[in-house]
Amino acid sequence: MSFIDFTCLSVKQLRMTIFAQRIKLRYRHGKDNEKSAAEEHSRTTEKKAATTRKSTFAIIFVLQKGKAREDGTAPIVARITVNHEMVHFATRMYIHPDRWLPKDYRTAGKSREEKQINDALDELRVLIRRRYDQMLRGEETITASMLKNAITGLDQSASTLLGVCDRFIEDYTDLLRTKQCCRETYLRYLLTRNRLEEFLRNRYRIPDIPVKEIQPRFAAEFDCWLRITYQLTNNSTMKLMRQLKTMLRVGHLNGWSKNDPLACYKIHFEKVDRGYLTDAELSRLESKVFTTRRLEVIRDLFLFSCYTGLAYIDLKNLTSDMLQRWPDGNLWIDTKRQKTNIPVHVRLLETPLRLIEKYKGSVKGKSRLLFPVPSNQKVNSYLKEIADLCGIDKDLTFHCTRHTFATTVTLANGVPIETVSKMLGHTNIQTTQIYARVIDTKINNDMEALVRKLNVRSIIRQTETTAV
Repeated sequence: MSFIDFTCLSVKQLRMTIFAQRIKLRYRHGKDNEKSAAEEHSRTTEKKAATTRKSTFAIIFVLQKGKAREDGTAPIVARITVNHEMVHFATRMYIHPDRWLPKDYRTAGKSREEKQINDALDELRVLIRRRYDQMLRGEETITASMLKNAITGLDQSASTLLGVCDRFIEDYTDLLRTKQCCRETYLRYLLTRNRLEEFLRNRYRIPDIPVKEIQPRFAAEFDCWLRITYQLTNNSTMKLMRQLKTMLRVGHLNGWSKNDPLACYKIHFEKVDRGYLTDAELSRLESKVFTTRRLEVIRDLFLFSCYTGLAYIDLKNLTSDMLQRWPDGNLWIDTKRQKTNIPVHVRLLETPLRLIEKYKGSVKGKSRLLFPVPSNQKVNSYLKEIADLCGIDKDLTFHCTRHTFATTVTLANGVPIETVSKMLGHTNIQTTQIYARVIDTKINNDMEALVRKLNVRSIIRQTETTAV
C-alpha cells in the first residue's frame, strides 16, 4: 500500500479514504482465505488419494508345498498385491510344512532356525513397505510388477543377457505353477539359459553380457559352440537357438531390454525321416518271448503305445478313470495330452485291451494307474536291449510308437489323416502331415484295388454285350 498524507485531507476525504482502505483489506483478506482454503482442499485430496492408493497394497508370505525338496522342506514365497495385481518372488528360505503357520504367514518360531526365518521375513516386509512408500512419494504409477522388480533388482539386471533369461524363466515358472505350460518346455528354457552361461564363461571369459553389446555374430558363435562342445545335431541345436530367440524377443517386447539382437537370425530345421515299425517288425516284437521280466514289461508298454499313439508321459499318467465305455459298446481312452492339453479319444484295439487285463492291479497302493511305468531313462535303456534281441535295426523310442500308430496301424489301413490327427492330439493337421509319406507306400495297394474294380466292370460289360 502506498503512503497517504492524511494531514492534507479534510474530514470527509479522510473518512472516504479510510473506508476505501478497509474495503481493500477485506478484499485481500478474502483472497488470502480463498487461497488457503484451496491449498487445504488440495492437500486433503492428495492425502485421500495417497490413502486410497495405500489401501490396495498388501504383503504376505506363503509356502509352496507343491515344490518341496527331497528333505521335505518347501520354499517360502513373498506375495505382493497392488491394485488387485498379484506377483510372487522367492525369498530363498525353506521350512517344513508342519512348522509353517499359514494364517500368521510365518513359522512356529520355536527353534533358533525358525526364529531367524521370522526375523528375515519381518525385515523383508519392512523393506518392501519402505520401497513402496518411496515410490508413492515419487508420484510414480505403481504396479505389483514394478515393485517386485525394484525389490529383486530385475529392473537393473534385465538389461543383460542372462538377466533377460532369468526374468523370462521366472515368469514362466508362474505359468508352470498354474499349469498353463508344460514342464518339459520350462526345462528346455532352463537348459538354454545354462548353456548360455557356460558359453559366455568359456568363449568370452565373462559372467554375463549387456544385451545392447551383443553382435549378430554372437548367434553364429553360440550355434557353432553347441555343435562342437555337445556334439549336437542341426535340429537339436536349432531347438536351443529357438528358445534363445524367444527369450530375447519377449524381453524386448516387455521392455526388459532396448533391442532384440537376434531378430534377424533364422532358424533352419532339417527334414528328418522319422522312424516307425513295419507290420513285420511289429509282429516280431509281439511274438518275442523274453526271459527277463523287466524287458517283457517295457515291450508291452511299447506295444500299448504303438496301438494307441500315447506319448510316454501320457501312458505313465494313464488311469482307469480315463477308460470310458462309449454308446457303441467299445472301450475308449478319453484323456488330454499333457504337452498340448488337447483332448484325445482313442478306441482300444485287441492288443491294448489284452495288455490292460494283463497288468490289472499291478500298480500297488491306492493309485488308479494302469501300468507300472519306470523312468524315461530306464525305458530308453531297456528299449535298446529289446531292439537288439528282436533284430530290429532302429532306434526304439516312445516317439517311434506314435509314428508307428500313425503309419502302420492307422494311415496304412485307410484311416483318414484328419482322424489320425485328432487321435494323436495334434493342434495342427500340418504336424500330422509328416506321417503322410505312408500314403505313398499305400498308393500301389490302392491302385491295385482300383485296377481290380475296373477289370470287374470291364468283364461285366463284355458279358452284357455278348448276351445282347
